[in-house]
Amino acid sequence: MRKWPFVLLATVVILSAAGYYYYSKFLASNRWKPILQQELKDLVLRSTDSLYHIEYSDFDLNITSGDASVYNFKLIPDTNVYNKLVASHKAPDNLFILSVKKLAIKNVGARKAYKEKILNIDNIDIEKPDLTIINKRYKFNDTVKVGKPKTPYEIIKKTFKQLHIDSISLKDISLNYINKSHPVVKQTALKHLDINISDIVIDSLSDKDPSRFYYTKGVDVTVHDYSILTPDGLYKADLKRIFFSTAQRKIVLDKVSFVPRYNRTDFYKVSGTAGDIYTLKFKRIDINDIDLQSFLRDQVLYAGVMDINNPDVQIYTNNAYKGKKTSKIGKDPHQALQNVALDMKLKRLNIKNANINYSETDATSGATGEIIFKHTNGYILNVTNDDDQKKINPYMQAYINTRFMDAANLQVNFKFNLIAKNGAFNYSGELGSFDGRKLDKLVKPLALVHVESADIDKLTFNVDASNYAGKGHLEFYYRNLKVDLLKKVAGKPGLQKQGFISMLANKLIIEDNNPDKKGVFRPGPIDLQRDPTVSFFSFLYKGLLDGLKPSVGFDKKTESKVNTAIVKVSNLLDKFNKFKEDRKQRRETRRAKRDSVRAVKDSLKKLKKKNEGN
Repeated sequence: MRKWPFVLLATVVILSAAGYYYYSKFLASNRWKPILQQELKDLVLRSTDSLYHIEYSDFDLNITSGDASVYNFKLIPDTNVYNKLVASHKAPDNLFILSVKKLAIKNVGARKAYKEKILNIDNIDIEKPDLTIINKRYKFNDTVKVGKPKTPYEIIKKTFKQLHIDSISLKDISLNYINKSHPVVKQTALKHLDINISDIVIDSLSDKDPSRFYYTKGVDVTVHDYSILTPDGLYKADLKRIFFSTAQRKIVLDKVSFVPRYNRTDFYKVSGTAGDIYTLKFKRIDINDIDLQSFLRDQVLYAGVMDINNPDVQIYTNNAYKGKKTSKIGKDPHQALQNVALDMKLKRLNIKNANINYSETDATSGATGEIIFKHTNGYILNVTNDDDQKKINPYMQAYINTRFMDAANLQVNFKFNLIAKNGAFNYSGELGSFDGRKLDKLVKPLALVHVESADIDKLTFNVDASNYAGKGHLEFYYRNLKVDLLKKVAGKPGLQKQGFISMLANKLIIEDNNPDKKGVFRPGPIDLQRDPTVSFFSFLYKGLLDGLKPSVGFDKKTESKVNTAIVKVSNLLDKFNKFKEDRKQRRETRRAKRDSVRAVKDSLKKLKKKNEGN
């Protein structure tokens, strides 16, 4: 597909060159127009071995101004000829169907073209070109020995010594690419595409000019309002504008969004599996210093810097969903990068002013907890899935600064091993001081804990992790920690406070301060086996939670004892509460009986008095 603009350019060149050549040839006669039209049609038939013919409604030339216009131009393949070429193993892999509303050529040096064989054109405007490319690969084209393809100069040199065009503008292009090379026909469509080509020179030396890109000083491509669905139909990607410039060696994507096509409930029903739901929006993405030759020749993206501006990232998962849970092994971000079809190598990826929200609905509480990262900035080095680059440097590193829960500064660093089969990576960082009650949005729904008070001074962590486990350490400095333990009670709204158990926990288990009043510091060792169905982001915070528990005096040994004690105490409390309820019910029953007996006696007394009166 990367060649089709040059196919279009070649068609324009042939038409303009031949038109002015024959126009000059028949200039002295009033018979030039019908003769010229026939010559143009014969030229296309001869040059394509009768595979294509052209049609147009009108063709106007003005030799004084050097202007020309072609209206409703069409390049049409002859299917009968094509089928004969297929039968004789001579058919091309690509078939083109082209229509153009208007083609306008400005200020052509017709006399110089005829006398000196040098064709100069100021501008070519092509309005609403509609190009369909039908691709069907034939094995005989893979085995046929062909010589070195002719250069554009070799094609025109019999007619012109030089061709120079100041600019070519193609407006509102529609491109339809139909791939029939596989059992299932695939179709890709692009609409509202603009292409501007500047300073085209074709002569004996221009292909050796290092300042030129395919004989031009620059090609700018703009795609407006592009949309595409993911193969599974669960997501839709929208781009307001795609801009590609060979002169600037950059790609710009404006207003990019990647959003689910269904609400959360319907998404899980349609997908049939549990997992993360992503909503991604980016104000602008710039890719700079692109290796153009590699990009167009080999379809690989080698570039210097990518800037991602104002991204908004929302990730949601529902642990209560009972659908099939898929394994996340091999699907962490650095592993997913290795499976991207486009080979890439970015020296640096900059993240500017991102907002990230991770939310999770808990199966036990039925509530949704969230972690919020505001004003996120940072950069990632060596973003690649290129095998040669990974041999030089197998690590991708990220350095991120953000506002955790919009309450404290957080610096976190990642080091991803791009060649480790177990998906090894490391994450480390430091969280600054903040009011610990801000953690309620996270721990209340997901850990069934309400933070009544906590003054967080600092938290540092360093974890070596993989697809299977995480191991490291955490240091948590805090004061005045007090919590309430919660539980979900059937028939009652929200989460209910376990008052007596919370009191025991605060008095006997939870440490108020770290270091304690004697200056003894409790470290937070992390040693967590990873559930294969747990996502990357969920595993990160669960690893930190594993280190937080021993830091507050709730290590695994204590947790086991406490959980056993909580069950026993809860059972006793449940029995006691049931006894109280039963006793209350018995009292109400006895009171109802007494009231009933009293009412009967009162009725009998009234009846007796009435009888005595009679």
